[in-house]
Amino acid sequence: MDKTEEGIRLLRILVEAAGGTLGAAENILREPYTDETAKKHESLLTQLQETALAGFFHCASASVLFTDLDSIRGHYGRGLEDAYPGASPTFMSLARTYWTFKVCLIRCGPAPAVCLTLLRGIDLTFAGVFFPTPGVFSQPKWLRETTMRDLIGMSGANFDVEDYLRGNYYL
Repeated sequence: MDKTEEGIRLLRILVEAAGGTLGAAENILREPYTDETAKKHESLLTQLQETALAGFFHCASASVLFTDLDSIRGHYGRGLEDAYPGASPTFMSLARTYWTFKVCLIRCGPAPAVCLTLLRGIDLTFAGVFFPTPGVFSQPKWLRETTMRDLIGMSGANFDVEDYLRGNYYL
């Protein structure tokens, strides 16, 4: 499967998990990304991004993996249980879904298709709140927790917010 088709596969899983569909957007997602394409399809791409973000919680509550868990250890040198000792089952479920997605996205590399640009944006948005890395810009914990609650609540997923927050490695 080429990089663009892998990107569409990832996006389809997220969007469909939240009850959406790629529909006619699938052809647009295969186009090379340009500022003109982004502007022309801004509303559609924004809607897909929001639906895909919600899809993470639906996927996590259904224990969806985008690839095998060994690929996380193979790529990062350690497994999730090593990375997040003491995390709650709900946190680990989201971590498995997210990090298997991340490994697949990394394998797609820097291909120029609209779907991959969209997925990289989704990744940055999601990771910035749920799996932040230390750096120059980091939100205070209270603001991240509020944002987490809002995003999970808007997703409509059957996701145990309290267990997730109680056993959140980052909070």
